[in-house]
Amino acid sequence: MIIRQGLRALCIAELRSGTTALGAAASHLSDLLLWQFAVVLLLMVVGTASGASPDRVTVEARREGDAVIVEARALLHANLEIAWDVLTDYDRYAEFIPDLKSSHILARSGSTVIVEQKGQAGFFLFRFPMEVTLSVSEEPRSSITSRAIAGTFREMTGRYTLMRDGDGLRLTYSGRMVPDFILPPLIGTAAVKAAVQKQFGALVKQMQTRAAAPANPPGQ
Repeated sequence: MIIRQGLRALCIAELRSGTTALGAAASHLSDLLLWQFAVVLLLMVVGTASGASPDRVTVEARREGDAVIVEARALLHANLEIAWDVLTDYDRYAEFIPDLKSSHILARSGSTVIVEQKGQAGFFLFRFPMEVTLSVSEEPRSSITSRAIAGTFREMTGRYTLMRDGDGLRLTYSGRMVPDFILPPLIGTAAVKAAVQKQFGALVKQMQTRAAAPANPPGQ
């Protein structure tokens, strides 16, 4: 009788343990499926945003170890002088670039400019800080090259170029970023791509907006 009761108690304990383990496994699987669904949804939305105007803006991003490599290009209708003025209007960047809270010139010496920028970028559930001080080298109406000298990136280099292309103007950007914070392999790269898509697209839009604005009459 005692042995039978002991076996019965053991069976009940095993059953409860199995149920708990099964519940935990089910919960883990549910979390995993939810996370995978979120990643797939994110990539679908990013892909849609990138493909919204393929003849105007194209952005690509890939991972190389700890670094994210980004390339962007656009063909727009704006004259070179206006495009250059927008590209180098660092003090007003926060007025037309999403997620950028502030952008200020700290110092200028010849063709070298020190610019401080702060904000927060990302997409969907993932956000990351953007606080960086850049040393920018200008080659008038041709290109600007920048590198981070302080901030939330261990390494951050970038280069914008402007080039006439038939009746239009081609703007390109290439950058390499190594953040000083954890960047998840898949969703982190997609978030960086989405952030560059928004910011690069905003630059293009501002160039076209200023190009389309009527010129002020003489004397005004």
